[in-house]
Amino acid sequence: MLGDRPALTPQQTAYQRMLTGDPLDAIEQARSFLKEGTAVAYYEEILLGALRLAEADAAQGRLDDVRLENIHQTVSEIIEDIASHETGEARASGEPPARKAKIVNIDARKLGKPVFCISGLGRLDDCAALIVADALKREGFNARVSGANTEIDAGNANMICVCFLEEVSEARLSFTVRKFARRIPSATIVVCRLGNQFEAEEQQSRDEDAPHSLAAVIAAVAKSASVKTRREQ
Repeated sequence: MLGDRPALTPQQTAYQRMLTGDPLDAIEQARSFLKEGTAVAYYEEILLGALRLAEADAAQGRLDDVRLENIHQTVSEIIEDIASHETGEARASGEPPARKAKIVNIDARKLGKPVFCISGLGRLDDCAALIVADALKREGFNARVSGANTEIDAGNANMICVCFLEEVSEARLSFTVRKFARRIPSATIVVCRLGNQFEAEEQQSRDEDAPHSLAAVIAAVAKSASVKTRREQ
């Protein structure tokens, strides 16, 4: 009755819940994590870990469009619920969200033209863009997810984060960077490579400039923003 199968990891549990398209259990898991940890830590340790499992299955052709849509919908609802849950907690306690170390107040120095977080290729990349945008907001950046080209073509972007979780070739990466560099030369382009295949040391050594974790993405954006600020002064 007890069985001999090992217990699922938190990442595997989250992934299973994503596949069902019912976000309630996944949201409860997130809320449980947030009792002791931060939202960014949850994204890094649990949510991106679950999405890497999804990416591995997608690369093997094991995920159809319905499952991919379930995953995207679940990730969207988790992120939305975390924000509303934190706001409710802050109001109930009478403390500003920043004091609870879960939401960071917007830094006026980082306002202005937004950081656009754009999906690199497929539906899992859409999920990565949602996570990156929310993590950057929590660090005070004016970040938003963009699937449309209008604002980018109008020059309303200070920085563009192209988010890849799915497998992507070097040629595709180079093409993507060139495309955005032509369309908005003044914007800094940060390529975020968050999938399984980019965790190997050999890949890291070939592409040291592309952030491979959420913490590295935040650091790269902060560094680029600092450089831009100094140039404008």
